[in-house]
Amino acid sequence: MLDDLPLSQHLRSYVEFLDQDGKRDVPADEREEAQKAERIVQFIVGDIIQSRESVVENLPSGIEKFMLANPELVRHFLGERLTRDVIDAIPAYVSRTMELSRLEGSRTPSRITNRYVREAVRTYIFGFSQASIALSRAAMEQAPKEELGHQGRKIFVDMNGLLDEAEGGNVIDGVIRKIARKIASDADLVLHEEPADAARAYEVLLMLRGVLQHIYAV
Repeated sequence: MLDDLPLSQHLRSYVEFLDQDGKRDVPADEREEAQKAERIVQFIVGDIIQSRESVVENLPSGIEKFMLANPELVRHFLGERLTRDVIDAIPAYVSRTMELSRLEGSRTPSRITNRYVREAVRTYIFGFSQASIALSRAAMEQAPKEELGHQGRKIFVDMNGLLDEAEGGNVIDGVIRKIARKIASDADLVLHEEPADAARAYEVLLMLRGVLQHIYAV
């Protein structure tokens, strides 16, 4: 029988219990210092993550020296922060997975093509909309390349040329060509200063699935 609460919520509750239990163990006269130390740890971890995920201002900082001097301690703090972040994000991961239907064909793509498809879906599920759109284009491009025998040949074929050849070889029809061209255009926008949200990534992913189902239904 299913529990009333999902596992992620049990984990969230357990983390909250640990937090409260840890605070109770701190003597009253030391709580202010403990809270200050916690804020310092949060600042350090936040800076480490931000400075890896984005370009930050070049400021004199002892954080990198602290990290180099205490790698295991920093690893512990990072692990705790990332674990909490993932637990909090799990309900959204589940919801985005449930939005998608089973993707089937009468035959399956190559491992290369399926890898692009998998990563396009995973990045959507994990909330990386722009990466999902870019990878949807890559997956869409790999499928006709595979069918035309271009995959792995390391030759450049521009998108219009690829779609011309795919349509001429009955890999796609005129309707699918328009959908494929739309996927490519949306990816171009993302790559040229027009950020996209989850709704747009979902639409592109649905278009990709339509292209794949057409190609692999033969």
